[in-house]
Amino acid sequence: MAKIYKLEPTPDTLHGFFSKDLEPALTICSGDTVIFRTLDSAWGLEKRSTLGTPRKRFTKLRQERQTKQFGHSLVGPVYIQDAKAGDTLEININEIVPGTWGWTSAGGFPSYWNKKLGLDKEKEVYLDFDLDVEKMVGTSQFGNFKYSVALQPFMGIMGMPPKEEGQHSTIVPRNTGGNIDCKELRAGSTLYLPVFVHGGLFSTGDGHAVQGDGEVAGPALECPMERVSLTFQVRNDMKINRPRAKTKNGWITMAFHEDLDEAMWLALSDMLDLMAQVYNISRTEAYAYATMVVDLRVTQIVNSSKGVHAFLPFDALK
Repeated sequence: MAKIYKLEPTPDTLHGFFSKDLEPALTICSGDTVIFRTLDSAWGLEKRSTLGTPRKRFTKLRQERQTKQFGHSLVGPVYIQDAKAGDTLEININEIVPGTWGWTSAGGFPSYWNKKLGLDKEKEVYLDFDLDVEKMVGTSQFGNFKYSVALQPFMGIMGMPPKEEGQHSTIVPRNTGGNIDCKELRAGSTLYLPVFVHGGLFSTGDGHAVQGDGEVAGPALECPMERVSLTFQVRNDMKINRPRAKTKNGWITMAFHEDLDEAMWLALSDMLDLMAQVYNISRTEAYAYATMVVDLRVTQIVNSSKGVHAFLPFDALK
């Protein structure tokens, strides 16, 4: 019988990198559900009391879970029994409930995107938000003018380590997932990830209350997540090379590359494979249909490897 587990952000579950050698925080079976509670991406424990003041952060991380460079605060990893290299991990996103506060920022440091817009030498702007999870609205906390945004929460990071040894950054998205930052992965969606190491070793974090395609300033509306319910299924009947997803409206194929053009071609190529399989047609015929019904969207441009996702509506071809 399938079981339900809970993982809280503690010294035994939090970590700031991916690694196949990281000790699992939990071992489950295929079909089980895990309910995660996560910190915000920057390890915050509370909202700011006044504009510009530092927030209290989690600092009691176990030494073997620390990294010398910045890493998002992740909870896990979860070891899924029977998952082996070559399998696909199906992750059903059942529920995502944000915490009560969040933040974003822009400008002020020499990232390539700030330099492109001439904002690298400007003073960094911080925006803090109160989040109303009943109305699903975020309202800016400080300043002369208060603005509100509708919330559409999702997890920026859902992923597993690659097969290579060592610690791997949480910033760069990979074929095994990670810092995907795809705003389509909301509750009701299903994410599919290729498994590269035994047990998968899945982790999640970097909660976003809302984000536009591109995540153009670096952060989204970063927030802790009070409840993230995920059900895991090991699929040995599905072979994929990169992440794909099924939302309530259609199929998505995702790819990442330092060159945005290359990410686009990889995502499109995967979509042609998917269409050929779903509709029992050749890749060339799928290409002809794709030019009419497939949308290419920029997932994010700020994580070293840029992301593109191709979207195919379920009702595009009848």
